[in-house]
Order: sequence, then C-alpha cells, then structure tokens
Amino acid sequence: MIRIKLIQSQDRVALFEKAKEGARQNGAKFSGSVASGEFSAPEHGIKGTYKTHGDVLEITISKKPWYMGEEMIKARLEAFFE
Repeated sequence: MIRIKLIQSQDRVALFEKAKEGARQNGAKFSGSVASGEFSAPEHGIKGTYKTHGDVLEITISKKPWYMGEEMIKARLEAFFE
C-alpha cells in the first residue's frame, strides 16, 4: 500500500473535476464525491482511494504493478495535479 499526500493550490471542486476528467481520458474508473472516493485503471493494474481535506489530497494506492515503484507513481500524480 502506498500513501501519497499532495498539497494543492486549487480549490477542491476544481481538483475533483480535473481528476474526473483525467480518469475519463485515460480509461480509468472513477467514483465518489469531492471529499472521497475510489478509482481504478484495470488495464494498468492500478487501484486506490482518495480523500481531500482543506488543500490536501491524500491518495492511497492499494494495487499496482510490481514494476511501478512509489517514486514513479508519486511523480506521475504530482505532474497530473500541477
């Protein structure tokens, strides 16, 4: 299990909409609300949950391919939410 906390300068609703659109564009399944939810990308072998509170986005990856390390996942998520 990997836990990642990202500090965001964006409004939570804007962040949620960006994540929802990004999931759709990348063929991922995304469900939940602005406060919390879950996502999965079956073709990439990734599954996890998210929570937002204040300007913090907390992501927990519960399933990932063996070849994807924590640093790789964190870098991709940080790039996505910039």
